Amino acid sequence: MLQNGKPLTKLQSSGRSMLYALPNGETVRVRTCNDHILIVLADQPDANAKLNIEGTDWLLIVMPEIERTPGRVIAYLVPTAVAVEAARRMHQEWLSTKPQTNGGNTTWNLWFDKNGPAKANDFDLKWSSYRLTGEGEAMQPVSPGETSGPSNIKSEVEVARQRISKAAGVSPAAVRITVDFGA
Repeated sequence: MLQNGKPLTKLQSSGRSMLYALPNGETVRVRTCNDHILIVLADQPDANAKLNIEGTDWLLIVMPEIERTPGRVIAYLVPTAVAVEAARRMHQEWLSTKPQTNGGNTTWNLWFDKNGPAKANDFDLKWSSYRLTGEGEAMQPVSPGETSGPSNIKSEVEVARQRISKAAGVSPAAVRITVDFGA
């Protein structure tokens, strides 16, 4: 955010909410996901439900450039009203397809790639004007007793597997990496 001329100041919040303020007093809620999805929770399965993304001026959505891997991240700063409207509209359009559910639909998702339902995907394009410029990285979490130096071989292989799958245009499950420590 600083690289985009919008430094943030942490605000006190209850629970796990990540709330910040901009210098002009506007508020920002940060949402993260290891996948290219904005997950929105409703307090009830109703079109007018209270959503867990409401209550601030802006929504800062942060996700890894390559899903489920540490490293470069991408971010979008979306007006909360725009995100709320999109979540409500996409959920109602999904319900209009008469999906087989038990009616307890309180998790509403917006996909940033083409992997989601046709009506609720491609938000990387739909919200491209909200994408932030600059560079940022998410580091591999360090386990207790581990140093913050090079990550373990398992996580390195997983990062490589994700990058190869993206470059090859195949699913990560199609990429197999073998390490021969005896050679």
